[in-house]
Parts: sequence; structure tokens; C-alpha cells
Amino acid sequence: MGEVSVGGFAKQVGIAVAVICLAAAYPLHAYGSPRLIWSVVVGCGVCVLNVLAGCMAIAWAVRKPRKVFFSTVFGSMGIRMALILVVVVALLKMTDIHVAGFIGALFGCFTVFQTMEVLYLTRRLPRLEEQG
Repeated sequence: MGEVSVGGFAKQVGIAVAVICLAAAYPLHAYGSPRLIWSVVVGCGVCVLNVLAGCMAIAWAVRKPRKVFFSTVFGSMGIRMALILVVVVALLKMTDIHVAGFIGALFGCFTVFQTMEVLYLTRRLPRLEEQG
């Protein structure tokens, strides 16, 4: 399995978003309100930004020493989770977002994208091991 570049990973995320949109399009159009649709889009968008930030952190850190690499990966994970918490709380407190749609999309997309990020990370690890 070859190493995946940042651009290749971004394309994979784009494909995943397209598949998610296609899968959700009919049920949302047929049964959802505009408020629900917007909430699902926002939930997915938050996850897309999160996974792309994680990818960028991994890509930056992969050429660094092992200690810096792991500090960056785990540190960025903590920072990104804190930022997601702030965004979720702000959206729930300050907007009229459809809570179930937003949280459902956030959870579903987060699961898909974190799986993709772990796979991306495992493809980058051989380079880290080569550095010793």
C-alpha cells in the first residue's frame, strides 16, 4: 500500500463527502426541512475541516523527529477536539440549529473521517520508522 499525499487525502475526503451527500440527498429532500438540511451540512462541514486539519498536521510532522511527530499528532488531536466542542456549544447556544440532525451528521461524519485519518496516518508511519 503506497503512501498517500495530502492532495490525495483531500481527494479521498471529497469523494467521501460526495458519497455522503448522495446517500443523504433523497431522505433529506423527501422528509427533511431546510433547517434540518442546513444542520446536516454544518455538521459534516465541521468534520471536514477537522479531518483536513489533522491531515495537515500529520503531513507537517512526518518529516520531524519521532518525539515532535507524536507530540504534533496527539496535540493537534486535543486542540481539534476542544475546537469542535467550542463550535458545537456555540452553535447549540446561539443558533436555531436542528440538534438531532447536527449531532447525527457530526457523529456520523466524524466516525467516517477519523477512520480515514487513521488509515492516512498508518500509511505515513513507514516514513517515520525509516527515520529511526
